[in-house]
Amino acid sequence: MISLLINSWKRPDNIYKIIETQKDYDLIREIIIFNNNKDVTLSHPHSKVKIVNCNTDFGLRTRWANGLLASEDCLVFQDDDLIAKPEAFSRLWQNFLKDPKRVYCAWGRNLDPQGRYSLKNCYGEVDICLTCLASIPKELIGFLVESERLFFKANSLEYSDINKWGYHGDMNGEDIFLAYASLFTYNNKPMQIDLPVRHLQSSDALHKRSGHREARNNMVNKCEEFFSSNKTSQKDMIDFLQLARNLK
Repeated sequence: MISLLINSWKRPDNIYKIIETQKDYDLIREIIIFNNNKDVTLSHPHSKVKIVNCNTDFGLRTRWANGLLASEDCLVFQDDDLIAKPEAFSRLWQNFLKDPKRVYCAWGRNLDPQGRYSLKNCYGEVDICLTCLASIPKELIGFLVESERLFFKANSLEYSDINKWGYHGDMNGEDIFLAYASLFTYNNKPMQIDLPVRHLQSSDALHKRSGHREARNNMVNKCEEFFSSNKTSQKDMIDFLQLARNLK
């Protein structure tokens, strides 16, 4: 079974459309929604739906918080501007059963020949998995949280400083970090697969903001440096590598 994990910020109407559609999907055991909008309180009576209403915008890393709260081994991230169709969950589930130590996604990106982030859609094995719609094994969540803590430390940032990451600044790109972390851990790249969806309104979309590609490029460069020549202390590095070994 699947835990469906959704971040919410400025699209409460979309959230209710998503719930009403997906609450009856057989493969979905639970729908966990992290609401980052302090001005809106979300609620729903269905037994599958679990909502965290927050008075602070903690940004995109609340994907990992949702993962820590999930009960199932297969986690599916879905943005709040689309509704994945039942066939999408069936394909994610079948791929998870076949190879659970891999990230699967609807949309992927590759780096260009100069190693820069490209906006072109790519297929099959990809360098970057977009978390608009993607599945990961739950066992990877603990490693993501701890390794990203070290990543922020290596970049002289506090993990709790939301003004410098999440929806803001150069540290945008939790999906880029996920792709590098899963490659480091499982020694395979994310896999793009065809997943049918219905799109909803998408005002405030991050990819439409100025400087989006450059911010993504900066994140790629930081991940390349961190995962190839880690800047953490020796003890942190030993702990970091041990976490990865435990998952292989």
